[in-house]
Amino acid sequence: MEKRRESLSRRVSFLGIAIALVYVATSISIPMPKPLGVWHIGDIASFIVAIFFGPLIGALACGVGAMLFDIWNPLWGSSFIIWAPATLIIRGFMGFLLGKMRKIMPNKPRFSEILAMIIASIQKNVCYFLYDYALFGSVAFLDLITFFPLSALDIIVAVPLISSIRKILKVEYYC
Repeated sequence: MEKRRESLSRRVSFLGIAIALVYVATSISIPMPKPLGVWHIGDIASFIVAIFFGPLIGALACGVGAMLFDIWNPLWGSSFIIWAPATLIIRGFMGFLLGKMRKIMPNKPRFSEILAMIIASIQKNVCYFLYDYALFGSVAFLDLITFFPLSALDIIVAVPLISSIRKILKVEYYC
């Protein structure tokens, strides 16, 4: 019983830290004209969290951390609150997908993680496009032009970061 309580306490602690990490990384951002929202490095943090901690912590941290940014952020207050409900669902599902798919090919773990990042990015980008299209109409097609190159850059940065974190902490996965 004591070991289970310790495990739950650790997971809750990791979740709190992961939510904060995603929120802070999303806050490092550049505003774009509507419907583009902001360009940020929150996806890099989301990739790291979901890869290391799996689907449950990945979903909660990615969804809640990014949604908190939409509700209030240090630079623009509540400017992005219109995206908060969608962010909770879209980015939460992205984190779940990443965490679930990170080991889809056990004999090729790194390729599996990269594939998970690509699929999760496509899911996120398409869902935000659909949400923005419902809100703003055809101007949402700008999403497709900007989201995919930014996602590719996020993946390119996340892969060596994940590798470096593994070397420093000497751990493959936490959960």
